[in-house]
Amino acid sequence: MNEQVIVREKSFPDKFLSIMKRIGKALKNPTFLYVIRRILSSMFTLLLVIALVTALIRLIPDINLYDIGTYNKLRAVSPQAADSYRISILFKYGRVTLDGKPVSVFYTIFQYIYWILPIPKVIPIRWDNRYTKVLENFEGWVFLGRSLYSNPKDVVELLKSRMGISFSISLITVVFTYLLGYPLGVGMAKKPGGTVDKLGNIFLVLNYAIPALVFYLIMNMILGNPEGIFGAFGFSYFYEEGNLATLVPPIFCMVFLSIPGTSIWVRRFMIDELSSDYVKFARSKGLSENRIMYTHVLRNAAVPLIRNIPATLLLAIIGSYYVETIWGIPGTGNLLIGALRSSKPDVPVIQGLTVIYAALSMSAFLLGDIVTIFFDPRIKLTSK
Repeated sequence: MNEQVIVREKSFPDKFLSIMKRIGKALKNPTFLYVIRRILSSMFTLLLVIALVTALIRLIPDINLYDIGTYNKLRAVSPQAADSYRISILFKYGRVTLDGKPVSVFYTIFQYIYWILPIPKVIPIRWDNRYTKVLENFEGWVFLGRSLYSNPKDVVELLKSRMGISFSISLITVVFTYLLGYPLGVGMAKKPGGTVDKLGNIFLVLNYAIPALVFYLIMNMILGNPEGIFGAFGFSYFYEEGNLATLVPPIFCMVFLSIPGTSIWVRRFMIDELSSDYVKFARSKGLSENRIMYTHVLRNAAVPLIRNIPATLLLAIIGSYYVETIWGIPGTGNLLIGALRSSKPDVPVIQGLTVIYAALSMSAFLLGDIVTIFFDPRIKLTSK
């Protein structure tokens, strides 16, 4: 006789209790609690960054934000016209209201915090010449400001338009740095004081002895000269869109200067691991040096380097100011510097990029800590 199995569907109270149990279990998980604390701490730090940057920007004198020559000419004709001109410019920078009343720095801080909150909002961003009619509104979730001079106007769109080339160059640089720097560090750590270690130390000392800017300029003159020995490879003094050969000199320079940092860390961590008790125990069991090195030591020594991978990938968006300026690469590296060095400071770009870069940095450190927790079994978030 076949028994009939009756499957009873869970009622709503049962489902609710099951979900609450899972939530309660998650809230007791030390890793989950650690991540939540770090996220809240990062958000609080970001708010402090916004407040500090806004306060520093407000220290810029009003006279630096508008053309004093135009103001004086208008004042000679009509003081009212001159005041209207000054107020219209300062209104763009959020210094005054349309009737000329000063805006508090605290109001500006809370207004910007409201702009970046991920909630739907409508913000007027463009008016007619008399500021009597709104011509354009921002309708979205997060607003980081609108450039006063650059094209495209939106700060996020401005970053997106330049992010591709900077990220590509930085990513290629990271790949080659690890491919060359990691084996060099391993070779130096295998026999401290040996031939490879001595040659590696000479390379590292010479590398650190040359200032980065000087090295960039010298290599630009050597590799970029079309009549030089490297001219046949298609290198150039400046980046040319569509010509990948023009990217080789800046990438080479960045890789060359980045190898020492990776090699030194690999060598340091591997030498520390080689003096550990578990290595001595493995040797006493008769394991070969290569097996100890590549099976145990290298795996443990790689943990600190793995921690830097999220930071490397996220911060690659920022680009390099020196490289992009010297080789004329239209990337993100000189966005912030350009906004600061313009005839009139592009305050929305300065403020927006500072917030973006701060958020990227905090996210990179947070992800690095999370990666370390999962890859390093020695880290315990609870004590027993």
